[in-house]
Amino acid sequence: MKPPRPTRDAIRAVATELFAERGYSATTTREICQRAGITKPVLYYYFGSKEQLFREAILDCCNESRKQLLLASHRGRTAPQKLVEVLTADFEDTRRNPSLARLFMRMLFAAEKESPAIDYVDLGMEWIRLMAGVVSEGVRRGELRGKPREIAEMAMGIHMIYTMGYLLLGKPRLDRRLARRIVSLLLRGCGADATAR
Repeated sequence: MKPPRPTRDAIRAVATELFAERGYSATTTREICQRAGITKPVLYYYFGSKEQLFREAILDCCNESRKQLLLASHRGRTAPQKLVEVLTADFEDTRRNPSLARLFMRMLFAAEKESPAIDYVDLGMEWIRLMAGVVSEGVRRGELRGKPREIAEMAMGIHMIYTMGYLLLGKPRLDRRLARRIVSLLLRGCGADATAR
């Protein structure tokens, strides 16, 4: 019996693993083909170039993450609870695939020519817009006070520091407890009830 033909998604999944493990520059099309069990013509049939494959792989991961965070933003009754849910979902994603999280950090801080141009700042701004939307809702309902964008940016900054610590040192533990501590820390300065249960 013939093995199944590789699909575009299967090739993209293999490439994502390699890019996450080694980075864009250090990953060769030869390695992608070997691990996927395909030839270069098959790779180029589905993807015009390594750059196109990288872009699609990264944007696919970002879209999936965005979907999960959007779902998380609808959990919880109050804005503080929703903020905890979004942070918890993001932390779970990092714990589930730390090599992919490392790739995003590497690309964010990479030299200009090290990888294809993807607007990582804009991708991060989507996270901030999502969080600012949750905060805006809390302000409208009288649960929070402050400027939604500023609060979202502070959450992003604290989130990034803890995520980098986890990726570099293996701590702190990225979990719901830490998400609650972050939200509590933020909200104490926003004049709201700091308990985010």
